Amino acid sequence: MGVEIKWRSEQGNRTDDNRDCCGVGLRDDAVLAVVLDGSSNGKDSGAFARDVARNLVDWFVVAEVVTPETIIERLRVIHAELSGTYRRDSASVVIALIERQGATRILHAGDCLAGLVQEASDIEWLIQPHTLANPISPVAIDELARSPSRNLLTRSFRTKGFMVPQETVQTFGAGQRLVLTTDGFWASLGPSQKTAFLTGDANQLSEDRDDCSALTLTVVEDQPDEVIEAAGDNLYVVDARH
Repeated sequence: MGVEIKWRSEQGNRTDDNRDCCGVGLRDDAVLAVVLDGSSNGKDSGAFARDVARNLVDWFVVAEVVTPETIIERLRVIHAELSGTYRRDSASVVIALIERQGATRILHAGDCLAGLVQEASDIEWLIQPHTLANPISPVAIDELARSPSRNLLTRSFRTKGFMVPQETVQTFGAGQRLVLTTDGFWASLGPSQKTAFLTGDANQLSEDRDDCSALTLTVVEDQPDEVIEAAGDNLYVVDARH
């Protein structure tokens, strides 16, 4: 089983740097993908997000045991190591651990989302963002996108205090496309714009917009892992396959 990897990221105009980033680690037994969205409030949240992604991927490719529990413990270590440097920074994060002979585990904290692309413009969202717009029960993602309260996060990867990510288990089979996105994608783009973004076509985007990014992972049989497209900044890939 192989995985095709496609990353697209476009910087918005709310910060001087693109604070969306992606890390992918490839092993014989599993693939780990992480997408982070650095907060626009913290001065160095973009650098913080990039350091988290690199650290997690570098650990993954050499770790003896990789489970949701060991990933969370590694995130605790990363938090402790970086909190002294990045004192007021935070990021939303979504992680997918794709076992080549097993299930896909999704961990997330904040407003990055994971979904299955059913049709060109139809995404089945698998998780809910952690926001004040849906603190008690699930709310449709399209409805959340229109709520001002969605910008107030109830959980994230922040240096002020470690918050345990939420875990979801998903079956992910051949031919399916898993997409990991930042809120600049799921909350700011309409259906046709999402389709254009995922296919690489030009978009008419608003002048006031956040960074917009999506990582698409497609399972393919009897083929090696391959980065088929990398459009934009902040993609970090480490291949440790033998």
